[in-house]
Amino acid sequence: MTPEQARDQTMSVLYGTMRASGITGWIPDAEGQPLPQGCKVGDEDGVTFGHGAYAQPEGTDPAADAQRVVDYWDTLGIQSCVVTDPVIVVYGSGGPVNAISFATSPTYAISLGGICVPGDPFAYYDGLPTPPPPAP
Repeated sequence: MTPEQARDQTMSVLYGTMRASGITGWIPDAEGQPLPQGCKVGDEDGVTFGHGAYAQPEGTDPAADAQRVVDYWDTLGIQSCVVTDPVIVVYGSGGPVNAISFATSPTYAISLGGICVPGDPFAYYDGLPTPPPPAP
């Protein structure tokens, strides 16, 4: 898999999870751009892409929303574990991701790290939004 395919796969899983949750109003992190990070594929340098999103839904059923996410992840080959105390959080790994989580409190949040593939993470920073300079 190429780094571009790994990046696109990360985006696909994130947006698929947002849709599967049944929640609207998701706001992707980093202006919608996945963040490249260094990793190792055996002895070779690699790149992985991380991403996330959050939402502040009202009138939801966190248990039902989490179950929809688990069901979706199952279709992708992501193994999941649901934790219910103190809040409902679904953790997953495998398939098209290294790790992923879906939390229901205090806001809904998705955080994921894609799989590591051979490549240079620095080759993928040019497309990222530049943060504004600090206020004087």
